[in-house]
Amino acid sequence: MATVRWGWLGGCVAGGVLTVSSLAGQAVVTHTDLNPSQSTLDATNPSGASSGRINGLARAPNGTDLFAASEWGGLYQSTDRGRTWIHLAGHVPMVTWDVAVDPTHANRVYATSFYDGRTSSIAGINVSTDGGTTWTHPASAAPPAGFCVDAARRDNPSAFGIAIDPANSDHVFVGTNCGLAISTDAGVTWSFVDPTPTDGADDIWDVVVHDGGMIDLCGDDGHRRSTDGGVTFTPTTTSPASGRCSIAVSPDEADVLLMVAGTTIYESDDGGSTWPYTLTNPNAQGRVPFVVTNKRAGSDWDLWFGDVWLTRATCTTPAAGASGRRCPANAWTSVSAGAHADAGAVVFAPGVATDACPVLFSSDGGVYRNTTTTSPACHTPTWEQPDRTPHALWLMTMAGVNQAGAGAEDLYFGAQDNGSYATRDGDQPTPMWANQDFGDVFDVIGSATRSLLTICCYVNQAPLTRMFVRSPGLIGGAAVGTYPPGSLPYSDQPDGLVFLGGESYGALTTSGVFVTPDITASPVVWNQVGAGSAPSGCHSLMSAEAAGTESFLVLCGGGTSDDQNSLWRFSGTAAGGTWSPVATPLGSGGFGVAAVDPHDPDHIIASYLRTNLDPAMVMTDDGGVTWNPLPALDARMSGNGVFRLRNVRGPSAFTNFSGYQMPTLVAFDPFNSATIVAGGAESGVFLSRDGGTTWELLTDPIAPQTSGIPHLPRPRYAYITHDGSTLFAPVLNIFVGTQGRGVWRITWTNPPTIVDVCGVRVHGCREPEMLPEHIDLDCRAFALCRFADPLPRNCLLKYPCPGCDTGGLCPPVFHLVFEDLDPTRWDFAVFARDGTLVPATVTPLKRGVVVSFQPEKELYRDRSIGDYRLVIARTGEVTPRRYRMRARVFVGEYPFDARGKLREGARVRPGGPPPLRP
Repeated sequence: MATVRWGWLGGCVAGGVLTVSSLAGQAVVTHTDLNPSQSTLDATNPSGASSGRINGLARAPNGTDLFAASEWGGLYQSTDRGRTWIHLAGHVPMVTWDVAVDPTHANRVYATSFYDGRTSSIAGINVSTDGGTTWTHPASAAPPAGFCVDAARRDNPSAFGIAIDPANSDHVFVGTNCGLAISTDAGVTWSFVDPTPTDGADDIWDVVVHDGGMIDLCGDDGHRRSTDGGVTFTPTTTSPASGRCSIAVSPDEADVLLMVAGTTIYESDDGGSTWPYTLTNPNAQGRVPFVVTNKRAGSDWDLWFGDVWLTRATCTTPAAGASGRRCPANAWTSVSAGAHADAGAVVFAPGVATDACPVLFSSDGGVYRNTTTTSPACHTPTWEQPDRTPHALWLMTMAGVNQAGAGAEDLYFGAQDNGSYATRDGDQPTPMWANQDFGDVFDVIGSATRSLLTICCYVNQAPLTRMFVRSPGLIGGAAVGTYPPGSLPYSDQPDGLVFLGGESYGALTTSGVFVTPDITASPVVWNQVGAGSAPSGCHSLMSAEAAGTESFLVLCGGGTSDDQNSLWRFSGTAAGGTWSPVATPLGSGGFGVAAVDPHDPDHIIASYLRTNLDPAMVMTDDGGVTWNPLPALDARMSGNGVFRLRNVRGPSAFTNFSGYQMPTLVAFDPFNSATIVAGGAESGVFLSRDGGTTWELLTDPIAPQTSGIPHLPRPRYAYITHDGSTLFAPVLNIFVGTQGRGVWRITWTNPPTIVDVCGVRVHGCREPEMLPEHIDLDCRAFALCRFADPLPRNCLLKYPCPGCDTGGLCPPVFHLVFEDLDPTRWDFAVFARDGTLVPATVTPLKRGVVVSFQPEKELYRDRSIGDYRLVIARTGEVTPRRYRMRARVFVGEYPFDARGKLREGARVRPGGPPPLRP
């Protein structure tokens, strides 16, 4: 981690005058990709995965350059046949679907994506002419006004399958959410056609071009064919099911088509006029099934089908004029060995007409390369993880624990379908990750002695979601023997587990909130809090502790940050008592994302959602009695108008288009509640250091390639730590968990404005010396007090000081008094010249504070106390404001009590300033 270096300012004035000068620093933000590059589960175990889902794959004509379109994290490229992958920052839309490379121009690449949340969208169709480095969204890639079945499709564009005509690569066809887009000049300009013009253009999910420009496509209106370049389309007599689909053509016969819609596989042998044959789905799920064909020797060809697993069937082309099905109804060979489940795509070696080997496969686990490279063995591939996978994980939970005294971080996360990950060195540039579990991990939490997580899905078993108790780093352990009543919720934000101290934890189930005093007990005892008034339908649990009392808050309702959830609160851990609803700002609507100050249950920040209105960010300091708007955060969420705060056809989950609200993240700094992190689905990650008044953008959602600052889409989680002293070090480490780009560390370093109070000389110790002066401190400032030396001889207090070489004398205690300074709003520390922290005590006064410290005995030579610095930091504030206070220095004994009255027996120099005002 970065270290704090304290600068020393000169310019001191002698003679008891307090001189104030300042030096302002400039914040520096660095970003570190912390994602794992491989799974540590057995490479041959299909559960091993570390990338997140890859929807589409493409390979360049040279066979070396490969491209991957991730579900939530944008485009990736490999230039070494799939061994290592890098993110293509030039392609800004993050929810990508397909990618294709011109077979005759290796630098010409096409990509499709779902709506990107912008008021002027650049999603849908993008084209690169430099091999994926830079991308353009042609203006003509938007359909004409009034063309779509509804206006939202044009305002919220998305695009799907890509087909390049093998006979003329300048002809490109793309299925969109508003008909078929066609380019005849290699993507420079585009026109749109509706294959079913009587009902308005809608979704076309896949398209294939073959046999001299023949077009077959499928989508919401089923299958359609064009034999005239897309001018007209022929309806089918008995079209199979409509909706999301994949279509392929026999390599031998133009009229033999294969299509999967839903989970059913269809075959047509008459160009799609009829679909008389179906094939058995070997393991149906319907995540995003696909079909693709590959020519084999003679009259054979293979149908490759992906659903849960990747399978292959051998089909045969009969003699000319013969009828009957080409592919067997149920004769599949599994070809998934070594790869994760839930297939995405497969690509074959380029430029090979017959028996081309499959070279790359993708799934929910990322990309896998075929280590068997020669035919015929390669057609039963052995898939292997890359050395560096695409870093496109969809996080469903994240947590961290600072290792006390070790300067390191335990970091945990759970991913959609990729299992649980843990590292003990999250502070390092490249943490060592252990992938401990498979499946969906909804919750993870840790402490210095324990880690807990919930794992789904144990299909056809009970419980479906299970809770595991392990050592730090998710080591060892097992499932709990006793579960709380109800079921652990399917929840991906914020979490359903909370740590309450020691071995005590809280858990949310469908029956309520339960607390155990000892998670290691056998059996584990779970006690429900507020049993008689528990709200229903709750999915997210938060906790806060103040004055020794634990409080719980739950979000209940639809289950996502896009829903109008209700917020409920309970104080204590007793079975009795009542859950109370937290009122919304205007008495209607609900909350999307929310966070509670871990040290103040009344201090809550949330997104406020109402029907047909933009979300508003709000904060309360009194538990929801009053809510304060956060207009500066609203402006950040919208990117000052670049992004819509809500949309109606944005991608919501998997391939749904329910729309989404922009706010996705709010989190308090556990050390300083004035430090808050927030984030928007497309608009970035933001930091406030003044309790929500002002906000700084930490990522770049606009031009990340130009700035070098990454775009982190859909930030969902934040864990905040501090370098060095938690109160004074101007370095924040913000660990951010995203839906699509995994886990990152953002390091925020801001050298503070320093105020140097120099030249303090103390004269006479029999009567405490008071040096009155007013000090103006900028509210951002760190006040830095320097004590000059040597001290006058009569400042040496004459009492024994065993073990030091100061002539038997000990250094005096210094008391620095600041009037009109609220000690609850300022932080204090004393540093020696070498930067070490000196023990100091802070005593509140009725109208001020006393900071007392004693110089080190070893430094107390020749009447000198050395160089010491008192640092004062205004907690959280950064807005320019001046604080005027009265500063005094007392040496030896501080003569006044907390109310400003002179202590018995104490004396002050005649003519000195009066005591603190009562």
